[in-house]
Amino acid sequence: MQQHSLENCIRTLEKLRDVYHSQLDASVLAELEAVISGLKKVIDHKESEVQLGNLGLRAIQAISLVISLVSNLKDLMK
Repeated sequence: MQQHSLENCIRTLEKLRDVYHSQLDASVLAELEAVISGLKKVIDHKESEVQLGNLGLRAIQAISLVISLVSNLKDLMK
C-alpha cells in the first residue's frame, strides 16, 4: 500500500477517535489506538503485507464498533 494512502487512513482513524471519544467504550478506544499505532509502525518500518492486512481487518472491525455504538446512542436519545 502506498505511504500516502496509509497516512490518509491514519488521519481518518484519528478523526474518528477524536470526534466520538466521549461516546466510546474504553476497549474500542484501545483498539483504535492499537490500530493507529500499528499503521504508524508500518509506515516507519515498512512492515510486511501480512501485518498490514491484519491491521486493515482490525481497523474495519473498530470502525464497525464505533458506528454501532454511535447509532445505538442516537436511537436511545430519540
